[in-house]
Amino acid sequence: MIDMRGKKIEAVAPEDVETDPRVNTRPVDRAWVNRKMREGYDRKRIGVPTVSARTDGTFVWLDGQNRGALSIAAGYGTEKIDMQVFRDLTVAQEAELFLGLNDNRRVAPIYKFLAEVTAGRKQAQEITRIAHQYGWSVSDAGGSASIGAVGALNSIYRSGPRPGATLERVLQVITEAWGHTPEAVNAHLITGLALVINDCPHLSFESLARKLKAANGGAASILGKGRGFRSATGCTVSQGVDQVIRSLYNSGRRAGRLATWGPPAPRSSLSSEQLTVGA
Repeated sequence: MIDMRGKKIEAVAPEDVETDPRVNTRPVDRAWVNRKMREGYDRKRIGVPTVSARTDGTFVWLDGQNRGALSIAAGYGTEKIDMQVFRDLTVAQEAELFLGLNDNRRVAPIYKFLAEVTAGRKQAQEITRIAHQYGWSVSDAGGSASIGAVGALNSIYRSGPRPGATLERVLQVITEAWGHTPEAVNAHLITGLALVINDCPHLSFESLARKLKAANGGAASILGKGRGFRSATGCTVSQGVDQVIRSLYNSGRRAGRLATWGPPAPRSSLSSEQLTVGA
């Protein structure tokens, strides 16, 4: 629990405040800073940023990082301004404050998720653990083994027989099928695969991974065909992916075939169209 009575208004120079990316997970919005510079710097509109004073004497941004960057860009970085200062916080508490102070703002889901990990929130930490288990990282880095579709990850984590069970299966199958490629963790694709797994828990996951690996065009082709289903039937892309995956699994199989539906299909609560982050 954070003692909100421990905050004080103190004069701090913006240049003396640092960014800890574990806490303030967003990069500075340079486009916003440049736009405000063109409009003209107005000290009165800076307001009162919020920072954490650490025991080593450093300050870190909790709220107001962009305004601090604007002050520095305008040549006022050394001029002290009023800031709301918290002291004696842990890094996890700093992250919780960042989340609370930005709860009603347009912070990209990936940055909220990363702050949730730092804050010690169970679901975010469990998703991170599961991703690492299969060689993935949840980040905005955009590398081959990076997953940015946190909306899909959260939805899949909460689905299934127990929290995390379906997500483990999804990441296991896509990793065995395609390795670590950006196309494999597209939000629509992993959501569609989760729909299949939740509806058909007794399918052979080894066989499914083999069929997906052998599919011409790989993950990108399956996603494209899923989009084709949406155009033809009015279903969601993830539901289209669901049907493509079922058809691939059924190919050459006489027993244990998966049921398929005909158009139009009902929309699912796991639809990736409802997610805030794509792949």
